[in-house]
Amino acid sequence: MELKKEAFVKVGQALVEQAPLLSNKILTQRFDRHPQMSGLPHDRKQSSAYIQEFIKLLGSTLTLEGDQAEIVLMNWSEQTAFYAVDYGQSLDVAMQPLPFIRKEILILIEELAETEAFSVLDVMSVIKNIDINLDFASHTFSETYVKNHQMIVNEKNQALHELSGPIVPLFDGIGVLPLIGEIDHERAEILQITTLERCVENKIFSLVIDLSGVHTLTPEVLQSIFLLIDSLRLLGVRVIVTGIRPEIALTASSFGINMREVQTNGNLKQALSALGYGKLIDNKNRPPVLR
Repeated sequence: MELKKEAFVKVGQALVEQAPLLSNKILTQRFDRHPQMSGLPHDRKQSSAYIQEFIKLLGSTLTLEGDQAEIVLMNWSEQTAFYAVDYGQSLDVAMQPLPFIRKEILILIEELAETEAFSVLDVMSVIKNIDINLDFASHTFSETYVKNHQMIVNEKNQALHELSGPIVPLFDGIGVLPLIGEIDHERAEILQITTLERCVENKIFSLVIDLSGVHTLTPEVLQSIFLLIDSLRLLGVRVIVTGIRPEIALTASSFGINMREVQTNGNLKQALSALGYGKLIDNKNRPPVLR
């Protein structure tokens, strides 16, 4: 066996055998550098498992020929990146252990070089190989993470776009916009765009905005809803707001938002009565046609 090949084999074996010990050292350094992470026992357990697996993989791929090591490490990095995104781990947190992994591997190589009498060329060859593999793995991980994370963000934005303005047509030209849950600044902006678009698409000339499913609204978001009402009026849409909770009314009053210019009713039935559809709602023999 050539000396160079022997160096690769012995370093690879040492990495596989000492993976648990190296993982503990790496995690200790990581949490010393990033103490905010030390209070998460589940994160430490998961990190230890993945670091050990990665070190063993680096060791086992040292003796692979050609681009086999690159393929193995890239496949592992892709799978790990998908897990990190699904787990909700940020990219910077996921990459925290990498410099400590590199450091501990270099220390191990240095110790083996002394005990096994590796030549300078052997040491440099092993370090070069590991550096290349680490770079391939980290690049693949980062690239896959960013692509997968962006795909999930796009899907969430699309879902948010679809749910932010769910106008329900009741009669010809009459629609209801039921708002449910928390409305933040981003959702309020999407709500403005989608509501205007769907009123035009569905030829809505009277719209009931129901806030009974919304518990609280910030002054900024409340102001954006009133801006939406003004925009709808410019399109010729009559707007009635229903289900305003006391908390929302107090927020509007305390921040000087004038609600007197907005037609309000207690509930949907009252709003439909104001629009001239009250008898259809009350008459059981003539139920309204839902579209």
